[in-house]
Amino acid sequence: MSRMGTQKEIARRAGVSVSVVSAVVNGTEHTRMSDDTRARVEAVIEELGYVPNNAARALRRQRSGTIAVVVEKLENPIYRDMFHGIYDAAESHGWAVVLGDARWMRSGSHFLAHLLGQGSIDGIILRSEGLIDDEVLAHLRARPTPVILIEGRHGLDGRWLAIDDAAAGRVATQHLLGLGHRDIEYVGGERWVPSLERHRGYADAMLDAGLEARDAIPTGYGSQSGAAALREVIDSGRRPTALVVDNVLSGIGIHAAAHEAGISIPGDLSVIAIHDADIAGDVRPALTTVRMPMAELGARAVESIAAILEGSPTRFGLVDEPAPVLITRESTAPLQVSPRPW
Repeated sequence: MSRMGTQKEIARRAGVSVSVVSAVVNGTEHTRMSDDTRARVEAVIEELGYVPNNAARALRRQRSGTIAVVVEKLENPIYRDMFHGIYDAAESHGWAVVLGDARWMRSGSHFLAHLLGQGSIDGIILRSEGLIDDEVLAHLRARPTPVILIEGRHGLDGRWLAIDDAAAGRVATQHLLGLGHRDIEYVGGERWVPSLERHRGYADAMLDAGLEARDAIPTGYGSQSGAAALREVIDSGRRPTALVVDNVLSGIGIHAAAHEAGISIPGDLSVIAIHDADIAGDVRPALTTVRMPMAELGARAVESIAAILEGSPTRFGLVDEPAPVLITRESTAPLQVSPRPW
């Protein structure tokens, strides 16, 4: 839609000052007005089809109206809800979003040059800072552009947001315990903080039930890694009746490896994965998961950038509302009275 009318024309038709119109357009809360006045201004805005000139606003504020989101492996399906949250929140501020893959955020890259170019980006949402070298981090610290780290626990200048991974591990493990399983193992990465937190939640739930919490079965973050982890369990001779898997893609890989090995899910082995994705409902049997508040995480990151730019206070740390949600599907079942050895 093209921009129609001006704020001055809206003010004239609504019988108010231009500052009142500006307050309605920008969502400013500190300008006092009655509900009737606000409704009258909004009606004129709709009548004229007025669209704020975000480019001019950004120029006045010396901002680009663009934020960057940099993650590892853009194709990862767990990002879908997070991206939705980011785009919805960015839209409410009139911002555009640039997506980038962390693998290209390295010293000397064109992507990094544009990202750090003078005035080209108003804020950066960054995931997987472990892939970024010290020189790039130094560049980020030297710039006034706010950087929000997600899924970490430190961030630049303490600006980090993360979902409650320990709670997810507890939810997954308590589900299996409630089905009567006692020989439960955890499959996950060894060094990545979210996986360590999920293992902590698993361990807490096992200890609360008076059971042994075992070390994680190490794996990466993809279907092939999950398949390799199950083969390792098979070769070890251990025969758990249930697995908590720290990511949905590895859970899919365990599915495939179990089928190849003649292991019935959930008859011989119940499997639950942390994070949800459409593919979890497409495999057979469908994979039980723990859905995380990824949309809320994305929205909070955008709102944090907005608050920093406006000089307003903002809260960093865990995004623990809503809590992780159990999505029960077909890959988990009550423990059989006499489970069949693999």
